Parts: sequence; C-alpha cells; structure tokens
Amino acid sequence: MILVQIAFVLTIVLGFVILSVRAQQVNQPEANNKQTVTAEKVQAMSREDIQRALQKIESSNPPPQKMGAMCYDMVGPPDTFEYVCPVDGEKTVYSRKSKAFEQATELQGLRGLIEKLRPLAKGILVSLDERKLCAKCSPALLDTERYVTLVLQYPDGRIVRTDQVTPEDLRYLIGFFADGLSYKTFFDGQEPLKPVEGRLKQLLGEN
Repeated sequence: MILVQIAFVLTIVLGFVILSVRAQQVNQPEANNKQTVTAEKVQAMSREDIQRALQKIESSNPPPQKMGAMCYDMVGPPDTFEYVCPVDGEKTVYSRKSKAFEQATELQGLRGLIEKLRPLAKGILVSLDERKLCAKCSPALLDTERYVTLVLQYPDGRIVRTDQVTPEDLRYLIGFFADGLSYKTFFDGQEPLKPVEGRLKQLLGEN
C-alpha cells in the first residue's frame, strides 16, 4: 500500500516537471525574438547620429597623417577588360578608350570594400548597382553613361544613390563608420576625413 502511494506521488511530481519544461520551450522563441529586435534597434544609426558624427569631424582637429608602405609593384591596366554581369552572365568588353574602362577595372576593388563597409554601416543597407556596365541590362546607354552606382538605404526608407563611385569614396565611408575622424588609404596609410568632408556628405546624402 505504501509503495502504491509513493508511486502515485512520484507520478504527480513528474507530470508537473514535464509541463514546466514544455512551457519554457514554448516561451523561449518569443524571448529570443525580443532580444534580436532590441539588438537591431541599438545598432541602427539614425540620420541624427550621422549629422552629429559629421559635426564632430568639422569641429575637431584632424588626426595626424600616417604614411603607408610604398613598395607595391604597380601593374599597368590591360588594353581591354571583360565585365561579366552577375545577374545574367552577359559579357561586355571595354577598351582603354572607353569612358567606363576605369570603373569596370575598379569593380573588383569596389566589391571588396563594400564587404568591409557593410558590417560597419549600422542598420544602413549598402550595395553597388552595376547594371549600367552590362550591355544587356542597359543596352541603350551611351559610353559616358556606363558606371557603377553606390546605393545607401537608410532604416527610415530613404535611399541615396551616388554615381561613378570610387574606391576612395568607400574608404571614406569605412573610416567614417569605424572611428569618424580618419580613413585608411590604398597603401595602408592614414588620412584625416576633414579635408574630404564635402564628398563624405554627398555620399551620405547630407549635402
């Protein structure tokens, strides 16, 4: 009789434990979602934050310049460059006489710098619009109209587009979002952002 009572009590206790575990599993996804949303809100950089950072550049003394290494072997550009569109795989060949030649040959460097910029941009979606380089995507464009466009999409839905973006432009933005006062040059030197503040405002849509 005593054994039966003990078994009955253990069955009740086990039932309560199982119900408690299931309740925690049901509530766990909701808690995780709340944490994720909170983290995104903390990371997002508002327009006011950007304006304050620009004012900081304008009002502060620029940091000292640091010379980078100058021992790189500079290789001359090829006579032609073959651009392969990532959307449809179409090939467009540019000669050195083309106005778009420089943009096409810089594309690999632009893509690499965009990948460095994205995790720093704090809620701002950063991308390159390459469609104008593709003869199939944009068949009616003149040679002078073929270039790469930088696209910044802000959390509030505002979109800023900058045509003929350069690697230096992206280095300005990387420096701005990283520490706000200087940027790293192609040769790993350091230059202040204050002299290029006007261009930085254009890139951010604050001019």
